[in-house]
Amino acid sequence: MFGKKKPAEGLSPIESQVNIIANQIEQLGPGQSLSYKLPEIFGGDLVVIELNPRYPAEKRQRKYILSTDEIVKGKPAGKKSFLFSLDDPRVLARRVVERGGKLFKIASTSEYSLQEQKGVKSND
Repeated sequence: MFGKKKPAEGLSPIESQVNIIANQIEQLGPGQSLSYKLPEIFGGDLVVIELNPRYPAEKRQRKYILSTDEIVKGKPAGKKSFLFSLDDPRVLARRVVERGGKLFKIASTSEYSLQEQKGVKSND
């Protein structure tokens, strides 16, 4: 009847994508990062997620850092801008998914290439 919801069957596509990206974030090691290209409607920049090198050594530090970087001629400009840091990888993953981010994969230390499929694990 009215006001009653059916129990959810499985995960929605968005929740599935959030889980995939959150698992990738949790598997990051020191010096590794995940980069996602945002659509032009959200600025067209890269969102970079990496481990905080000062965590847990310093007090009040969060485990993950989220920053942005401009794309110049198909490559990151190398001028990351810190946005915020968090401990929960699911919150970071949700921000990427809700904004339609597509995984960028590092082709080498000096160049990036756009990964065609969303959510493919980066082997950085």
